[in-house]
Amino acid sequence: MAGAKIHTVLGAIEPATLGRALMHEHIFCDMYRVTGRLNELLNDEALAAAELELLRQAGGSALVDVTTSDLGRDPAALRRVAEETGLHIIMGSGWYRQPYYPPEIDKLPTDQLADIIIAELTEGVAGSGIRAGIIGEIGVDLDYATAQEERVLRAAARAQKATGAPLTTHASMYPVGLAQLDILQDEGVDMSRVIIGHCDTYLAQAYHLAILEAGAYVQFDTVGRNHMNPDSRRAEAFVALLRLGWKDQLLLSSDRCFRSDLRAFGGLGYGHVFTTFFDLLRAQGIEDETLDVITIENPRRVLAW
Repeated sequence: MAGAKIHTVLGAIEPATLGRALMHEHIFCDMYRVTGRLNELLNDEALAAAELELLRQAGGSALVDVTTSDLGRDPAALRRVAEETGLHIIMGSGWYRQPYYPPEIDKLPTDQLADIIIAELTEGVAGSGIRAGIIGEIGVDLDYATAQEERVLRAAARAQKATGAPLTTHASMYPVGLAQLDILQDEGVDMSRVIIGHCDTYLAQAYHLAILEAGAYVQFDTVGRNHMNPDSRRAEAFVALLRLGWKDQLLLSSDRCFRSDLRAFGGLGYGHVFTTFFDLLRAQGIEDETLDVITIENPRRVLAW
């Protein structure tokens, strides 16, 4: 797209300057208010900056923070962390999934929900001037979209069409990304702007191929979450898709959102994809040129609008 930019919390950048990117992460996140589990609260700026230094050491230079407003998004804190770390941070917009929704999801018309997302993408969040650069993560809680979740997906779709911004989803443990695609296709969204998230939590190749054949991106973004799938299985499924020729529609990330994910608490941290998981892929014959396509070229393409 001629003239397209990647919109970070520090402003627009040229796509060529993005560098190696994690496509589905959380720097600040508050699921505690819904789950009651203190492990699911990230709100320490100094710790965030220290943890992200490990991403830089692993060769990363960009990160997509898909925390939505109902997950405790903090635009000002994201901007401060971007300034401190030098990372390109792209911020999400929209609403997560039904257990987290605020009352306005039921109260506002779908087009008005879309207008909120559009304003955050084009003007900034709540008068801050800090613009979102991606829509999502837009989620479905179980194996079907509730009425509220369908409304949010339709609002996200309309915002995508109005702006050209990419749209990224939460579709975990079930093949529910296909239901998301059905709704987005019904709204007329360009599938090349859609990322179906958490595909590595449901390792059925037929599911992945259906998403890819529809024109959307398949994202393996829970790398290191061995309680969902061991990385060995994740790598095997990912390599199988590469062997079938889909490298231009694949993305990677690790979805750090718990305190226990961080190195300070004994977790794998933000560098795991570009270190340990890369080594698993290399051991199966994947060359660095292909890894660059997946983590540099594909993010650069999908994030620009």
